[in-house]
Amino acid sequence: MKKEKDVINILSKAYTYAMLKSLEEGPRRFKDLANACQNEKMRTQRLREFEKFGLLKATARRVSGRAVTIYELSDTGKSTLKLSEDIKKLQRTK
Repeated sequence: MKKEKDVINILSKAYTYAMLKSLEEGPRRFKDLANACQNEKMRTQRLREFEKFGLLKATARRVSGRAVTIYELSDTGKSTLKLSEDIKKLQRTK
């Protein structure tokens, strides 16, 4: 039960929805998520939270000779995004 509450708590935090939506479009690098969250510290914090709760998969890759981490939504992350969208729809109907 605590994990579910923690995930719901994450959904209420700033930039969560925007970052999940960006990740829904496909794999992203850290800098690719800047459009969803300009604050690097906040972006790092959200990615750590997403990873902690299994909302994303992080994979190290080489791109143009540089090591980068690629982030993509896990199945749990996709379900969480759907839940977030459902909550937004409920808020609009009030």
